[in-house]
Formats: sequence, C-alpha cells, structure tokens
Amino acid sequence: MKIIKTEFKGLLIIETDVFGDNRGWFSETYTKSKFADAGIDIDFIQDNQSFSQAANTLRGLHCQTDPKAQTKMIRCTRGRIIDTVVDLRKGSDTYKKWLSIELSEENKRQFLIPKGFAHAFLTLTDNVEVQYKVDEYYSKENDRSIAFNDPEFAIDWEYKNPILSDKDRNAPFYAESDIQFSIKVLVTGASGQLGYDVVRKLNQLGIKNYGASTKDFNITNILETEQFIQNYNPDVVIHCAAYTAVDLAETEKNCCHQINVDGTRNIVNLCKKINAKMLYVSSDYVFDGSGDDPHREDEDTKPINYYGYTKEQGEKVVRETLDNYYIVRTSWVYGKNGNNFVKTMLKLSETKKELNVVSDQIGAPTYTKDLAEFICELIQTKAYGIYHGVNGGYCSWYEFSKSIFKHQKLNIEVNPVLSSEYKTTAKRPFNSRLSTHKTDLLNIYNFPNWEDALVRFLNELKE
Repeated sequence: MKIIKTEFKGLLIIETDVFGDNRGWFSETYTKSKFADAGIDIDFIQDNQSFSQAANTLRGLHCQTDPKAQTKMIRCTRGRIIDTVVDLRKGSDTYKKWLSIELSEENKRQFLIPKGFAHAFLTLTDNVEVQYKVDEYYSKENDRSIAFNDPEFAIDWEYKNPILSDKDRNAPFYAESDIQFSIKVLVTGASGQLGYDVVRKLNQLGIKNYGASTKDFNITNILETEQFIQNYNPDVVIHCAAYTAVDLAETEKNCCHQINVDGTRNIVNLCKKINAKMLYVSSDYVFDGSGDDPHREDEDTKPINYYGYTKEQGEKVVRETLDNYYIVRTSWVYGKNGNNFVKTMLKLSETKKELNVVSDQIGAPTYTKDLAEFICELIQTKAYGIYHGVNGGYCSWYEFSKSIFKHQKLNIEVNPVLSSEYKTTAKRPFNSRLSTHKTDLLNIYNFPNWEDALVRFLNELKE
C-alpha cells in the first residue's frame, strides 16, 4: 500500500497493490489491520455507493456538521471523476483552500478525507459508480451543502454548467452557512500570563482549544502527558508552560531542568508521535546580552544564567526532533493574569514615593495580549522556524517604570541605578533587544510600540 500525503493535514491519497493475470486483477481495497499499521486507524461503519448516468454531473459540496461529521474514503469503481475537497477547519494552515484529484477505475486510487472538509465530485464520463466508506451514519439534521461555485473558494471546475440536484443548485455560500469546523489546539501553561491570553484569542477566533495547567497533567510525568495529549489529539500544541523563577533557578536547577527541558522533550516527542505542529515559547535570556545591536533570530545563543540555559536546551530539543515547529522568543512580558513588573510597580507605589530601578538593562516590554495575537496568527501558517515576538521599540527598566507612573498620573520619584548596585542571584543580560526582521517579513501581525501596549494594558487593569 502506498500512502501519498498532501499539503492538507490528514488528507491522503491511497494506492493499494493490484495483482493481475490473464483472468483480470485483484486488490485488497481495505484491510483494517494494514491501514492501522500505516497510521489510518479509523472505525468505518458504513459503505455507500452512488451511480451518475451522465458526464458533467456534480455532486457537492457536501459535509455533515459536528457531532456527526464524517471521515470518508472515496474510490471510483466505474468511469472517471474529479474529486474535490475544501478545508473548512478554522485555524488550519490550508483553511478555505481546495484540492482536486482524478479517481478512476483505471488508477484505482482512493481519497481519504478527514472530518472538517467539504467534498464534491464531478463525473468525467457517463455511467459513473463511486463507492465510499464513512465513520459516522447519515444525519439529516447535520447534513449541509455549500454552493459549488462559491467565490470564496474559487474552485477551478472543468465545466461551467454541471448537472446539479435541486439541493446543490440552491445551496448557500459558505459565509451564509452555519458550518463551524476547527482545528484543535492544546495550550500548556494556560493559567500563566501568556497562556491565558492565547486561550482568550483562540476563543475569539473560533478555534477549538484546551487550556491545560498542572491540574490537567504534569509535563514532567511522561505517562500523564502521553495520556492527556493522545486523548485530546491536538493539531497544534502551543507550549507556554515553563519554570520562570530566574533567580530561584540558580539553586533549584533540577526542578528548572525537569520542567523546561525534560517536560518540553515529553511534549515534543508526543507532537512527533501524533503529527502535531508545535509552538515553543522561548526567551531573550538565551542570549548573553553583549553589544548594543538587537539579537538576530539566527544568532548563536549564549545564555549567562541557568534559566536561560534551560530555555536554550528546550529550543534545541524542538529543533532536533520536529520539522513542523515554531520557536517564538519574547522578553519582559506582562499581562492581566499573573504577576509582572507593571503590577509590582503599581503595588509599590501604594506605599512608596521613591524607587530605585535598574537603568542599564535594555529590552522590549511585551504585552501578552499582543504576543498572543501574533502566536495565534503564526500557527495558521506553514512559516516554520524561529521568530522574535516583542512590542516595538526599546527601553530600560528605569524608563519603563517612569512610563508606568506617568500614564497612571502617579507622582513617584524614580532613581536610575546600575545593575552592579542591584544584586541578584542570577545574572541578567544588559542587552535584551531582539530583532524582529523575520517577524516583520511574515506580514501577519504588526506589533505596536511598547508604550502603546502599556497604555492599553493599564486600561485593561481598570476594567
């Protein structure tokens, strides 16, 4: 059996062995065990057959909505057809794209069509027979049709005036239908600042997701992780979970490594096993902070603290194991759901009128709401690789704190101090500037300036 993958996840062309002699030929068109060994473990429960008398007959576009959506395996046993599918899964990197292949009694190909696709076929000859398997029974309540000539898809049919049923002739455009398919996204660390906003954004986009926390599974426990991820079977994993206590990491090295490296490896290996894409959230701390220029995406990493080392090692695990991955490095994040520098400054302002803040560390404060928008756009593309996701512009912690108090109209005196005067257990990079050259070239999301982001965050805190 030969399985030909397409650019659409889960959409497969299948060619089974054909044995012929002077009498004719024989082929095993479906053997459950062989298909399962090839990763196609589908519980087909019904076989259907259709006959079309005339060439230029078009049946479709058809699908059944959840929870009665169907996986189909199509073959043409008499004549020839053009079989066409459209990806209707929101969040898919092939959303609203279509693909056509020829199926015929000669080529004996089969087309495996996952749930979430609309399907149609056009007969190229008279007297066509089509047979197909499905994994869900017909449901009149869930049966849907979409206009074959929907301009949103712009399918290139070979005939302009096909023979249609009344149902297909009067089918609505996709935008007018109630069809709501989606990919599934698993977000780890959903109780943290970034994970919280990623889940919010996915919900706004209508993309199915599960925001997981340690209550659901412990990423350092391979059995728990495997059971949860395989049961949920996501198309994409956005890995936000991490050990982020930078100073404590210097003394809790084992714990930090277990979460940031071993836990990440568990997630990565399962993504590979179930053929899921992965987005790994990394940090500016993978760089040593030397120089004044923004660190490039392709620049060699050289962390100067243990937390940064574990994030670097996490990146390495992702790169060496997966093909379909995104690594997004960010810096100085703050958001509504959790503790951060902005909230700390506002809390200190309640009891103090004067503060000392480091002025020789430069970076880009990044609002998790903006970062979440970029991440949710990125996973809908095939633009795999390493990116920097930060708000525009740069400032020091001192300048950041001054801006916080200015916009809150708080009269707090802020004194600039050097890092050498403010001792911490872990070394911090002086230069946390991150180049967004690759991110800008994608042209999928324009990060606002850091000060604009700060104003919006402060307004969000008032809501």
